[in-house]
Amino acid sequence: MAVAAVNPPADIVTARQLWWGVIGLGLVQLFVSLADTLLNRERFTAEFQERMQTADQQFAPATIDLFVTMGAVLGVVFGALIAALGIVVVHQLGKGKMWARTLLTFVGIWLVIMGVAALFSIGAVESAGQVLSGAVSILQAVLAGGAIYLCQRPEAVKWFMPPGPGTPGKL
Repeated sequence: MAVAAVNPPADIVTARQLWWGVIGLGLVQLFVSLADTLLNRERFTAEFQERMQTADQQFAPATIDLFVTMGAVLGVVFGALIAALGIVVVHQLGKGKMWARTLLTFVGIWLVIMGVAALFSIGAVESAGQVLSGAVSILQAVLAGGAIYLCQRPEAVKWFMPPGPGTPGKL
């Protein structure tokens, strides 16, 4: 006996689209941060060298420059992996998985908190990249907040409830 596919409610469809926007903005923020790091490499290198001197460790300038570059590259790799994981979780949200809604709710609350922090720390930025990164963080907070709200509406809550005995389930 085949189980009929059930389409998610409109609130869940919209929430998924908002989450895709959050992930896309996260990738934009990742590349803005990478560009800011590479364009201000001298400043980051000087800060890193100062920290190493306070810890009584001496590194050659080329080694410190390599550390800064490798840190930026690893940041992009980990950011891309997190974005891929986010896409998988958002896909599971559309299938009605309660764990996906819970996880995205916690991530969304964290993004809202970070967006509020970015809003209030806008005066402490040092570069255009940091301003753009803060603006993206605020936009992510708005989209995540909207997605959380849509996932908590009554029709959406019913979508996440497991089917009772004898009722066709979601695929």
